[in-house]
Amino acid sequence: MDPVDTGRRKEHWSPVLIGGLAAVLLFWNLGDRYLWQDEAATAVLAQRMLRFGRPMAYDGVNLITLDVDAASAPGMDERTGDPRAAIDYLRRAHAFKADTTWKWQPWGLFVPPAASFLMLGPTTFAARLPFALAGLGTVLLLFRLARRYGGGTLVASLAALLLALNPYWILHARQCRYSSLSSLFLVATLLGYVRWQTGRRWGAAAFVAAAWCWFQVDYGTVWPVFAVLFADAFLGNVRDWWRTLRVGVVLAAALAPFVYYYELWRRGNLGGIMAGKFSHNLFNVNEYVVPVVILLAAVALLAGRWKQFDRMERRLVGVCCAMVAAMVVWVPEVSEYAFVRYVTIVAPAGALLTAWLLVRGLGARAPRLGWLGLVVLVATPWLSLPVRPMAPAPEVVPVSFWVREEWGQLYGSIFLHLPDPNRTVIEWLRRNAKASDEILINYEDVPLMFYLPNPIRGGIAAFRVEDDARTPPRFVVLRESAAFVREGPYRRELARYQWAAESVHAPDVPWGNNPDPTAQGYDPREAEDLFVARRVGR
Repeated sequence: MDPVDTGRRKEHWSPVLIGGLAAVLLFWNLGDRYLWQDEAATAVLAQRMLRFGRPMAYDGVNLITLDVDAASAPGMDERTGDPRAAIDYLRRAHAFKADTTWKWQPWGLFVPPAASFLMLGPTTFAARLPFALAGLGTVLLLFRLARRYGGGTLVASLAALLLALNPYWILHARQCRYSSLSSLFLVATLLGYVRWQTGRRWGAAAFVAAAWCWFQVDYGTVWPVFAVLFADAFLGNVRDWWRTLRVGVVLAAALAPFVYYYELWRRGNLGGIMAGKFSHNLFNVNEYVVPVVILLAAVALLAGRWKQFDRMERRLVGVCCAMVAAMVVWVPEVSEYAFVRYVTIVAPAGALLTAWLLVRGLGARAPRLGWLGLVVLVATPWLSLPVRPMAPAPEVVPVSFWVREEWGQLYGSIFLHLPDPNRTVIEWLRRNAKASDEILINYEDVPLMFYLPNPIRGGIAAFRVEDDARTPPRFVVLRESAAFVREGPYRRELARYQWAAESVHAPDVPWGNNPDPTAQGYDPREAEDLFVARRVGR
């Protein structure tokens, strides 16, 4: 057989096989576990966009708020009985617009699930489907980017496989949340960027369009990447700097109205110790995006063999290195917590860097040893170990020396039917509560808004917990494990009435299907039962 034909066959079948593997991991049992708090917020806001034409934090009955620490909110006890006082306070705190329109994520995030609901109905599967599709699209687009500009088919195959076999990237891509959409538009922006920088037709337009779309689903992550790309564009085209400036002005003009509407100047560091967040964020990048030693080795190889690589290849590798490094600093500077979801967005860049290093660093041995390197990286944390003394794992995050702990979570979340507190509680309430019954719950309140028609009281903001103007709550659901919720209003409301505890047997863990490593210290199979009760008298 002609070697050229064999090469073409491999090039043709590689994305099909890798895409098939990614599809199994992304779509298997996608609707099995119910939405947890953050996912449900996206789904409910998408429903309200269909109903009101814009995502409303308050629909006249139920309120969605930011999950911030209520214990530090001044005057909360004076707002737990009056819905208007609570809404006015949150308006003044800029949690949403004056008319309670949501602004804490861009509206583009809610368009895909809203469209999915129109076609398939408001189900768990429909809520997650657009995001799983975006995850699959990211894998395939990464293959195309790496094959064309990153070193060829072997680099592309390794990069796409590394991404598809990244457990936390897959788990986040299965969520009804912005992670997969942001990864998709990151890769699309890079494709548009190299098209622009290589002078291809409509290259600048493709870059601006992809960057604009990315902003519309995730306006928090784009800024360090935009800074890296425009810095590279200026340095790579010093003589034609005005062309780069023109594209930058066009993109800025396209984004300016939305920056103004979402009041992004009010966003910023929400508090916390910078050093602690930096260490946690560095741990996340090193363990779940790309090992720091890989990043440093890629920089060294790029610098040492600069002239041996194609101009666009070395620039692409350079910007991938820079954007990962930028995220190490950006996340702890602008966010309150260092969650994996904030950095797993750049996992495609980490996968491309790793694949490129394996192929270019190994040279003629790459076809044989590159796959061995992939197995080591996917199965073990060994290359992450050198940085662990500087960025140790948080106490609640399970880590090991020999194998990656996250494979157990991936397997359990996709292929097993683990205890699901939200499904158990919601299905019980669906059987036992009338649509008019008010339900009091101290956390994971938004999933109830998605699955049930009932008025919902509570949440971290303790909204209407002690509202005397309405019918008293008929049911109460309390998570003792949600230690970040202020107990006082709930204890007072419990003391006002007589309650009969129900045997619902839902595990008392803070979150349902939360994929973050910090949520894995709570095993639902070993937890006590949630407190679920029915009001039987005053």
